Amino acid sequence: MNLGTIIGLLVGLALMGLASVLGASAVGVPVSSLLDYTSILIVFGGSLAATAIAFKMSQVLHLFKLLKMIFQDDNFTLSNVVDDICNLSASYRKSRKDLESVLEGSPESMPFRMHMLKDGCNLILGGTKPDDIEIILDNTELYREQRENEDVNIMKTLGTYAPAFGMIGTLIGLIFMLAGMGSGGADKIGSAMAVALITTLYGAFAANFLFLPFADKLKGKNEAKKVESALMIEGVILVALKKHPIEIRERLNAYLPPAMRKTEEE
Repeated sequence: MNLGTIIGLLVGLALMGLASVLGASAVGVPVSSLLDYTSILIVFGGSLAATAIAFKMSQVLHLFKLLKMIFQDDNFTLSNVVDDICNLSASYRKSRKDLESVLEGSPESMPFRMHMLKDGCNLILGGTKPDDIEIILDNTELYREQRENEDVNIMKTLGTYAPAFGMIGTLIGLIFMLAGMGSGGADKIGSAMAVALITTLYGAFAANFLFLPFADKLKGKNEAKKVESALMIEGVILVALKKHPIEIRERLNAYLPPAMRKTEEE
């Protein structure tokens, strides 16, 4: 699990909740005054509807699947990927059958083998030239990046629409408030104004605490995957060229933070 995301959400909710309780007690009103289901429907329903207009519905629904990725970390490191590439190279330098045998099992350093490494090694076994392998894998990475950038844009769009629908909800509330004043409800203007402003609060909260931070999280993961994919593409090419594992590790160490780097003897 991604502890940073979870801790950030919990601490943020706790601090805002505490501030709300203190503010409510200071003026002698219940904190439940901040809860309004109509405002929730306007902000979240309106934002989702507008985003569905701007993008394909399948893309919008795909966002709910991304929530799992936002809260999860990879269960491997780039150093583990380098270890696997070096093992693949050592096997291929022995024989094609050794590489085939290694591909059928799980890596020693990871719980699973990365798809790009499996696809690249299968291309090697199929007799594809290294230059062609590089083109194929580069295209795979290019379109993966584009797809994930679309996910980031959709999440940012939600963050853009949420405050706007918060204002729309506030305007709706103000219209009803003024209409009520015309019907002799001037004594309720304070409570009516508070309800009208709640929708603006929800819009700002949804945009700045949920949608935009989630978009930045997805963008960060996409950037990390670009480094990961570049490492694997170069690794596959080096395996295809039957480079020695020591040379491969030295070349791929450039992709790793200094703390993750190690020599072949370690």
